[in-house]
Formats: sequence, structure tokens, C-alpha cells
Amino acid sequence: MKLALRFCNILTVLTASVAMSACSGRSGGSQSGRTAVTVSIPPQEWLVEAIGGDSVEVTTLLPAGSNPETFEPGVSAMNRAATGDLLLLSGALGFERTLADKLSANNGSLRIVDTSRGIEPLYGTHDNCEHHSHHESDDHAHEADPHTWTSIKNARVMASNILEALSEATPSRRDYYTRRWEKLDSHLDSMDRAVAERLAPLTGRSFLVWHPSLGYFARDYGLQQVSIGQEGRESSVKSLRERIDRAVADNARVLFLQADFDSRQASNVARETGSRVVTINPLSPNWEEEINTITDALTHP
Repeated sequence: MKLALRFCNILTVLTASVAMSACSGRSGGSQSGRTAVTVSIPPQEWLVEAIGGDSVEVTTLLPAGSNPETFEPGVSAMNRAATGDLLLLSGALGFERTLADKLSANNGSLRIVDTSRGIEPLYGTHDNCEHHSHHESDDHAHEADPHTWTSIKNARVMASNILEALSEATPSRRDYYTRRWEKLDSHLDSMDRAVAERLAPLTGRSFLVWHPSLGYFARDYGLQQVSIGQEGRESSVKSLRERIDRAVADNARVLFLQADFDSRQASNVARETGSRVVTINPLSPNWEEEINTITDALTHP
């Protein structure tokens, strides 16, 4: 209840701020002449800047070290988004839809784009650490895995959506954006093929992760993620025992742990399974480096 009230207060202040901007005749967008783009998370910033170059001014809503599942955007960031040219969503993070609906109501000229459009979602990754797809009536059973960006294949889809959004926002720069996108897409394609080749010998193998953030990565390369945590809390003794037994049976040798999470339970699991702990940051603005870190850890002898 308190969380909802705080968020409502933020939106109320935002509404007043946007209204004042409109009354003063201030237009949206960057004062520098660059296209003002607001993204939800740092990995999107990497993609936008790869395509937009110096012609874009990017604001990221989620600060470093924040949990996207409990995040509340500050008034200044939301006001910046409301008066910008583009708001690019990652797809299924909890704060995004409420934010998008409110901003759309207060700025009809703001373009809001879901950059995950065209990505086949995963379901159930937060419930039982087994990924599987549901269709039609089964779709309501689980929420979609929101970690769309932890996949090179998904990143290529997101990049295409970003290209389209930037081109529509600033048609005069379409050719410039297209050239940069073509270079990026070729790089991502090469990167995907290289990772697939490196991970091919591990097909069917499992890896451990505290928070189930690598489901799409696992799906891309025929791997299985086994999560220790469940919705931000540590597992029960019975559940943890099942996961440890599965990890041992599947010969899991890596335990990925988020940089901002300190878990004694995770350390115990690593010792019991003989897994090596590797610290990662799926929300790092250096997206490519993180993908390489994950791949290196899995292929480490």
C-alpha cells in the first residue's frame, strides 16, 4: 500500500510538472537538437547509442544497483521522459506499463515503443526455473520472463525495433541510423555464431544462477538455468535440495551471482555442487562485455 501511494504521489507531481511545461510553451526533446530518448534499463542504452551515435541523447530510468522489480522512477527522470521524443520499453518490467500509460496520457506526442516486440516470450522461469512456452489459455498462468535483453538473438530484434523508432522520430536521419544498424546487426550476428560455436559442446548442460535472469540466453544455446532464489527470497530447504540434486546430476559447474547480491546460501550451494561462483551484472550498460563474461564462464575448463 505504501509503495502504491508513493508511486501515485510521484505521478501526481509529474502530471503537474508536465502541465507547467506545456503552459510555458516548452517543447519536448533535447535542447541540443539531438533526439531525446528515454530507455528503461542500461542495456538498452548500449543498443540505442550503437544505432543513434551522436545524434541521440539517452536517459536511462533505472539507476545502477537498482532492482527493476521494485524500482520507482524519480520525478526528474519521469519528467525528462515525458518531455522527450521517445520512450523505449524493454518489454515486461513491472514499472514500465504504468509509467507508459501515465506519460502517454500527459504527452500525446511522446512515442512509446516496446522494443521486445517480435520476441517470443518465456514463461515460468520465475516459478520453477524450467523454461517452457504456454499458448492461448495457458498464457495467464505465469508472467513472461522480463529479461529480454540477456540474449543476442533478442538484442537483434530489439535493435530492429529501435531503428524503426528512431527513423520515425527523426526521418531526416533514417539513412544514418540504417547504416549504423546494419553494422551493429552484422556484429551481433557474428557474435551470436561465435557464442553458439563455443557453447555447442555444452548442449543440454545446466548452470546455476541466483536470480533466473538468463532464461533467454539458455534457450538460445540449448542450456538449462537452475535458479537458487525465488522471487527475491531464498529457497526453502526442500526446494533447494531439489535444485542442488539436479545441478549435481546435470554436472553444473558455474554459479552466476549478481554483483549487488550477497548470499550465504549461494556460497553453500557452490561448495556442495563444486560450482565456481562468477559475478555478473545483467543490467550493466556494457551489454556486450556481460555476454562475453557469461560465455567465458560457461566454457572455462
